[in-house]
Amino acid sequence: MLIDDLVTKGTAEPYRMFTSRAEYRLHLREDNADLRLRERGYEVGLVNEEDYQIFLEKKGAIEKTLSRTSGVRVNPTKKNNEILQQWGSAPLKKELPSRNIKRPEVHFKHLFAFDQGLRIFQIVRDQVEIQVKYDGYIKRQLEQIEKFKRWEEVSFPEEFDFSSVIGLSTEVMEKLKKINPTSLGQASRISGVTPAALSILMVNLKKQGYL
Repeated sequence: MLIDDLVTKGTAEPYRMFTSRAEYRLHLREDNADLRLRERGYEVGLVNEEDYQIFLEKKGAIEKTLSRTSGVRVNPTKKNNEILQQWGSAPLKKELPSRNIKRPEVHFKHLFAFDQGLRIFQIVRDQVEIQVKYDGYIKRQLEQIEKFKRWEEVSFPEEFDFSSVIGLSTEVMEKLKKINPTSLGQASRISGVTPAALSILMVNLKKQGYL
């Protein structure tokens, strides 16, 4: 990341790495580091068998709980709406899976009122609540990551002439000629290169038979 930033973006001051500047930081969270990296660590021998089995139990519990919250339905009965009002939440107007109650004032612990079987460890409960409440945002970011991976696979040939691309602004063309990115993914990380410019580059690659 550091090398890519220095090559692609450049810097006019001392380079500092901040977590707030990380790409896709909604996905690269501290709370899900083990879910993202533990299996890879085990494969390369950095995680012992005991810790790995503990991780598998946690992962299984999270998946099981997510599945259960999809199956538990909450009906807009008078009793259920009274419970929601006690938490400062608006009453339901239609039946919903419990995991669809993503209101800020409703937390996972509140769902015990609708399903006693949801009593699980705190660490699992917290992870499930995060995944449920931010489900839409996380899915959108995962789609962005997949798009980024596809762009990284689109390479510019060594003889590609950025100055021959019609439709690019003078500023974008100068930056592309200066940095000479090797892939569409790297070009997307250059400051000032817009999504429209990336589309123009892709169209030109197709016209010239490189895609």
